[in-house]
Amino acid sequence: MEINAPALVPSGNRTSLPVILAGLATTALALFGVWAANQASDSFNIMSWYGYYIIPIGAVLVGLVAGSGYGIASWVTGVRISRTLLWVVVCLQVLAYFLAQYIDFRHLLSSNPEASQVGFLEFFDETTRSFAWTQKDGSAGSPLGAWGYLWRCLEIAGFGLGGLIVPLILKAKPYCQSCQRYMRTKALGLLPAGVPPMKIKKKDLDGKAEFDKAHESAWNQGMLSLEEMRKAGQEGKFERFNQILDEQRAAKKDIAKLTTRIAVSLSYCPSCHSSQMNAVSLSGQGNKIARQELGISKVDPGLSRELV
Repeated sequence: MEINAPALVPSGNRTSLPVILAGLATTALALFGVWAANQASDSFNIMSWYGYYIIPIGAVLVGLVAGSGYGIASWVTGVRISRTLLWVVVCLQVLAYFLAQYIDFRHLLSSNPEASQVGFLEFFDETTRSFAWTQKDGSAGSPLGAWGYLWRCLEIAGFGLGGLIVPLILKAKPYCQSCQRYMRTKALGLLPAGVPPMKIKKKDLDGKAEFDKAHESAWNQGMLSLEEMRKAGQEGKFERFNQILDEQRAAKKDIAKLTTRIAVSLSYCPSCHSSQMNAVSLSGQGNKIARQELGISKVDPGLSRELV
């Protein structure tokens, strides 16, 4: 009787082995870069960069570079990032961190034969307890002792979680299950769903009531336009779908300044043109924009081809 070995962390009908190998390659390159930088300068160690003495910025950045291979290979091969694969990435990142520590240990032994009696666990404990913050004058502070394990754990966590950034971005992207590839996204335009912002005095209750009424009316009109687009998209009525967008394109800059507007985008598969329309309401301006998902609706493949 023949027994077929299962694919490693299967995703659809494809194995995730190429994704894992690519991630291991970028991890090795990232850690080699850290090691080379440490050898070139005793005062430079990117892994020791912390924000507010608690946020492992350096470890997250190195982890981001290390984990980029998982995301790149996932995008190229079409292997979807699954929850299982995310756990595999975390485990491999942590193992890679300790492997890098062991390589440092072996390098110490090769350059200091007198340290041959020191074991890896002793080396790891000593380097952890010797963590010290750099003082304002550039000198090293007192070793943290057992408290060094707290920052060691933060460093490991930062490196592991940094490796998840790119895979998590891809996991959130729309995916065509039948073609087993990630969908592309195209911004379609903005629909007005608000009014021009106005400064109203707190005591002007009538003015505020009138403003709220105008805003509610604009919101309802925007939602009606969105529903009409959804219906036209599902029925493949390209002319009507595009007409709604064309009516707003000329006033795009003015719509972007309204209190609320609806951003519409199309996610589509380049192979089969299976697609969906995404709608998000945007309120506010600058760095104070609030987003609210308004749902996803299917779009006729023929209309998707016309739009793309």
